[in-house]
Formats: sequence, C-alpha cells, structure tokens
Amino acid sequence: MKFAKLLSLFLVLLMVLSVFAACGNTPEETTDQKGSSTENYDDPRQQIKDTVPTDLKYNGETVTFLVREGALSTYELACEELKNDPVYDAIHYRNIDVESRLGLKIRSIAQPGAYEQRNEWSNTLSVSVLTNTGDFDGACFYLSYGVALAKDGIYYNLLSLTPDGGGYLDFEKPWWNQTMVDELSTYGAMFFAGGSLTLTQAASGVCVFFNRDLFNETFPDDRDASLYQLVRDGEWTIDKMTQYVTNCWDDRNSNGVADDGDVVGIRSLGNGAGQMDAWVVAMGLDFTRINAYGEPEYAFLNSRTVPAYEKVRNLFNNECSIVVGGNVTIEETDMPNGNVLFLTQALGYGTDMKASTVNYGVLPIPKYDLEQEDYRTCAANSAGTLAICSNLSSERAAMVSAVLELLSAESYKQVIPVYYGTVLKGHYSREQADAEMYDKILNTFVFSFGFAWSSSSLGGISAIFRPLQSEHDIQNTIDSNRDLWDQQLEDLLIALEEVS
Repeated sequence: MKFAKLLSLFLVLLMVLSVFAACGNTPEETTDQKGSSTENYDDPRQQIKDTVPTDLKYNGETVTFLVREGALSTYELACEELKNDPVYDAIHYRNIDVESRLGLKIRSIAQPGAYEQRNEWSNTLSVSVLTNTGDFDGACFYLSYGVALAKDGIYYNLLSLTPDGGGYLDFEKPWWNQTMVDELSTYGAMFFAGGSLTLTQAASGVCVFFNRDLFNETFPDDRDASLYQLVRDGEWTIDKMTQYVTNCWDDRNSNGVADDGDVVGIRSLGNGAGQMDAWVVAMGLDFTRINAYGEPEYAFLNSRTVPAYEKVRNLFNNECSIVVGGNVTIEETDMPNGNVLFLTQALGYGTDMKASTVNYGVLPIPKYDLEQEDYRTCAANSAGTLAICSNLSSERAAMVSAVLELLSAESYKQVIPVYYGTVLKGHYSREQADAEMYDKILNTFVFSFGFAWSSSSLGGISAIFRPLQSEHDIQNTIDSNRDLWDQQLEDLLIALEEVS
C-alpha cells in the first residue's frame, strides 16, 4: 500500500463537494451547506472508519503544532478562519469536526522555515522540547532538515502511540503513507510520518509540465495527444523526451546560445535544486532498500547508476536546454511565458500555471527505458512531515496521537477530494487527460529512508544527479565517496538505535 492509495478513482464523485460549491457564499451559507460533504456515504472513503473511540473527550485542551510559513504549509494542520478558498475552507471545517468530536482546540504557529531558515526553525522546536516549555505538542517540518532532530531525541516514537501501545495512530489506514511507515521504521521506532494530512507532500511531487501549443506547432505529425498515449502505453522514456527536446529551439536573439527569451526544449533547476533529485528515482534507482535484517542499505550504487546519469545529463546538457541553479536566474524563459516546451517542477506549481494563458498539460517524469516496470514519482525534499514532541507525558502524547489520527482520517475524506479532485484536476488541468496523468503521477510515489536522511546525515546522496557539467565524472564521485557514505549510514543507524 503506497501513498498513492490516498487517491481514488472515485474522486469525480466528490467534485461537487459543498465546500467548493460554497466558496463564493457567506460564512453562514457555507456552514449550512457544509454538512453534505461529510455525509456522502456513497463515496468509498466515507465507508472507512477510524478506530479512535467515539466517546473519547478532552476537557477543552489546546493542542499546538509548530509549522512552516508558506501558502499551504501554514494551513495544512489548521486554518482557523474561512478564506473563501475551497482547500483552506475544507481544512477549516475538518478541524471543527475533529475539535468537536474530541472536545479540544487545534492551532498551529507558523515560523519562517525554508531551507535558509532551517537553523532558526529547528532551534525553536528543540529548545522548547529540551527545556520542556510546553509551547508545542508536535510539528510539521521541512523534510530534508527536520529529520535530523530525531537523532537528538526531539521526536516521540510514533510506533509507541498505536492502539496496541496506548495511543490512537493506526498506520494501517489509507490516510497514512504506508511506504514511509515501511521505510522509516528502524529498531521498533518511527519518528515522523505523513499522508493525507500533509498536503505539502503531494504538492511537492515532481512531474513534467508541457506547453501543448508549442508541442503541436513544433511536432505537427505527433500532436499533444501522442504524449498522453506514450504514458498510457508505458513508452514515455527519457530517450523519447530527449528526442523532442533536441528538436525544439528558437534562438530569438541569434547569439548561438540558449538564453533568456529563447524558445527552448526543457528548463529545469540543476545544481542545488531538488527537482534533479527526482530523476534518480524516476530512472528506477532507490537510494536505500530495507534488507532481510530490517535495516536500510544503499541500493542506488549499481550498474544502472552511471548510464542513467548520462541519459539525464544528455537531456539537460544541449543547446535546447536551460538549467537554472546556483546564482543563475533566467526570468523570461519560463513555462508561464510560453517559450518552454517541458518544465520539470512540483505538482503544486499548478498554482502558478493557473493564471497563465499557456495551454499546458502535465506528464510523469519519463522512465529509464521500456523495460522499466512503471513511472516513479519523488517528492521534493521540502515536503512536510509530521512529528510529536518527545517531552510530552504519555497521556498528552496519546491525546496528540488522537488529534493526528482524526485530522488524517478527515483529511482523507474531506480535504484530499477537494485538493486533488477539485483543485489539481479541476482548476489547474485543462483537459480530462491531465486528470488521468495526475492520478498516474500520484499513484507512483516512491519514498525511501535514504532520501529522507540524505541531506542531514548521508552526505547528500539524493543530490548525486545534480552536477550536470559535461566534464563531471559520476563514477569518480561514487568511487571516492563510497566508504564515506557507508560510514555515514552506519553512524546514522547507531544514533537511531540509541534513541529508539
């Protein structure tokens, strides 16, 4: 069971959720119409019951989470006011339902928490836990840096808060990302998780946006429908994508270099950007796999690594490509301006494309070759991830686990259908084929221990495809770092065993 199971082919049944229908109404009208969204018993999601006791009540307690500032990350755990937005208002009503059921109040405190503010954000949480101030009960953090606090004992062992352990987290339910549970459980402990509640995980899934009109103009014999059919037939490969890219360049300033203002085949973020990390996963490589002893071991250092990298580098290292990274920024040549054929970006980029006049579509990142079994989607390392603070008493931790379980369950039933079914597939998509592609992308999410811990403890192994210079020797990088990576993994496992 994968994260993609959060998605259902029955989403179309929920496209008329009253939360969305009421987005232009007054708060009173919205309240009156809201009830039907949680009473649509024809939808299979509504048939799945949570295991939190229905008579569980708390005496007006307040449960507080530290979150990151940012459009979706600020509100995914709590949105206290109606915002006349279908997703945020669905979150608002979801929390009212959970608060009413448990007899408590849920709030979140947002602090700047982008990668540049990682030290300040982490310090806020860790100081609160270590000094037992009681400021926070849990957190939703930026994956690539927030995981490091687990080694410092800042997070509660979530596996001790299942029904068998005196808590209420039921990780067998479809609102939890099962691949995270499988990959992140070590020595009987798991310190962070995600699923339906962490919308930022899905929003950060890396995919390919493409310009339909530019494709049809450049390749009149193929037309854009052929791209969708390639995906359906399992024939959307990196070689096929490279073929299209290398035949799409209009050197508008006639300087012989793909640069600002030109029409180019592909644009992406290169060295220093998480979009390139997704290509490792897309090419069929896993950073780690769980071995027979239940421990993660490296899996990406194999015979496919070098040829896969060379294919990716060839795609981005040609006159028809623009790679932005480091201090290089190219403003005019971008997908919303209509002069880029393919753009690798996170699904949440649809919010930017929504206002564009470009007739765009969306595709999964292509496969390595025809023999690869399926497409593989990877979240950017900025994805939000849940944790409970370790300084809580067992009773309070159990209460927080009940909150997270019900928030996740109700997100699965109330918020996910709005976010995927109404927003992504309704507002951002231009044709039904794109809705099909969203399902394909989100049905192929891949998660691994190595990806989660890459930036904080494993030498940035997920960034192995980021250097795209023609002279870069990836085999030398592997050979010169293999012993270091092995030692880092061993040290990480020792640290996790000590806090488990």
